[in-house]
Amino acid sequence: MFIEIHTANITEFVFVSISTLVILGHNLWLVAKDEQPDIKIEVITSDKFPESDSAVKPERIADFRALTENGSIELADYKSEGNSLVANLKTEDKIKLVALELRPHPIDLEAGKFAGYIKSEAAEKSVAQQFIIGETLEPQRESYAKFAKVLLENEAFDKIVGQKFEIVLESNPAQIKTVGKLKVKVLFEGKPLENLRVSIGAENLNDGKYLAHAQTNGNGIAEVEIPRSGLWFIRTHFIRPHSDTENFEWESFWASVTFRI
Repeated sequence: MFIEIHTANITEFVFVSISTLVILGHNLWLVAKDEQPDIKIEVITSDKFPESDSAVKPERIADFRALTENGSIELADYKSEGNSLVANLKTEDKIKLVALELRPHPIDLEAGKFAGYIKSEAAEKSVAQQFIIGETLEPQRESYAKFAKVLLENEAFDKIVGQKFEIVLESNPAQIKTVGKLKVKVLFEGKPLENLRVSIGAENLNDGKYLAHAQTNGNGIAEVEIPRSGLWFIRTHFIRPHSDTENFEWESFWASVTFRI
């Protein structure tokens, strides 16, 4: 795995073993499969892209829609197939991308597990004022929401859906050559977020786990290297103190976008 390291005027990529990290929680991805005359959209939850460990419960879905040339179509006809939730779309609808939002969900974590989760997300600075790894012993209550997008046409790369937490591509994946770089912007409530870790990965690379990381700058933009063609994902995570202090310590947000090159 590569991690992008920023020094005074140098950006480096170094190898890090993913096995040394404790990963808690599953990523959420959307994957589009062309199955004429339909397009199958799979909702995937796992940390081994693009396999799915379990199907999302329908009651968790807050918004599921397909964006077309002329607007959007609400997706309400979906069902569980094995470990995935699946929706079938018509190619004639000329869909550009599909977006999904899951309702916030509560979880309680003992201090040690919460510390491992925060380390795996490189979010130590985000929680340092209220949670000190190795010193805070109380269980931590968290509410997490997840957001996912999939591009059916790469030309829709810069389309902003308006999700609360959203990754927007700044360049067209179709224009990436054999080895190219891709800029992405991370938005929270429509505004760019700084110092967030952005992770990438691909089908059939690194066992479906993260391949590389980069950091967003003051404009919410990160640049990642895409070394080959295939089915790719970009994801990120944001955590902050919860406003409902009686019931939670934290609220977190997960976002992803998938595309083919």
